[in-house]
Amino acid sequence: MVGLNLIPQLTPRRTKRLFARFESFDEIWGAPASAFASAFGSGVLAEAIASARSEAAVDAELARAEELGVGIVTLVDEEYPLLLREIEDPPIVLYVRGKLPIDPARTIAIVGTRRGTRYGKMVAARFASQLATRGITVVSGLAAGIDTAAHEGVVDVGGRTVAVLGCGIDYPYPKRNQPLLERLVKAGAALSEYPLGTRPAPWTFPQRNRILSGLSRGVVVIQAPERSGSLITARLALEQGREVFAVPGNITTLTSAGTNRLIKDGAKLVETVEDVLAEFPDLAKGRCAISEHSEEGKGIDLGERERLVYDLIGLEPVYVDDIIARADLSPTEASHVLLLLQLEDLIDEVEGGQFIRKP
Repeated sequence: MVGLNLIPQLTPRRTKRLFARFESFDEIWGAPASAFASAFGSGVLAEAIASARSEAAVDAELARAEELGVGIVTLVDEEYPLLLREIEDPPIVLYVRGKLPIDPARTIAIVGTRRGTRYGKMVAARFASQLATRGITVVSGLAAGIDTAAHEGVVDVGGRTVAVLGCGIDYPYPKRNQPLLERLVKAGAALSEYPLGTRPAPWTFPQRNRILSGLSRGVVVIQAPERSGSLITARLALEQGREVFAVPGNITTLTSAGTNRLIKDGAKLVETVEDVLAEFPDLAKGRCAISEHSEEGKGIDLGERERLVYDLIGLEPVYVDDIIARADLSPTEASHVLLLLQLEDLIDEVEGGQFIRKP
């Protein structure tokens, strides 16, 4: 199967057609070009596929994978993820760094835009860390923005996360996420269907999205504009019979337009991890005790005024004037309390005299 996966002309759908027509991999590998021509209705394509078969290329790929410490799992292997095997066009080969198998009963994907706002990244990290503390594996794509925040939220609490790459597993993208990749494979895994050395391209990310959703029982979309790869993942999830969740966003923000539309179209609106778990009673029953970390002031013993101000500050920026008015404090008192909360690492000051809670 590795040999077929190395042939660029064999897209997932074309590969599926071959396996529907031939009885085994060996039969495909030894078939004449004329047999491919009848399968695809194109002599040119058939000749390209037939001539691309190469035992030498397979040997080189296997040697390179061994050199890099990369595992290779095929569709017929026991370690192949069970949920992924069920989708319409599963990848025939997975390149793996980290630990398999993946428990198919305890996987949730978190996806979103590469241009996530501070709020979106904080929500992603919070959802991911709270899922992880319940023993749930969080699946995401290692992209910048929401994906990165989700992976970081998991590894920061020692949980398990799976990164599905839109490039070769030896060519992580973006490059700045290489340290994050090294952290997450210690307890989780990184997967790619693409041969070693494959560079990211506009088509590779939409194609890999079926794996993101295919590995997961549900997909949580956090911040996605109207034209977003995350919406492709949501559509694929629905086609695969998965649950789709969306975190609502500011109606004036472009990064929330896609998620808000998902809710209009029937995705479940979620504000907390409990909203997600409500759709999966088995996950809710099996959850672990969650750390009283952010919601209760991270375990810090706050005074009455500090608690009042802390409760007024959420994941959306709040102006200091609003805090003063709602807490009924003088500007001096408010400044003192805000400084204390910053020193305790509970809040951050952002642009324009606004404050936001840390996850």
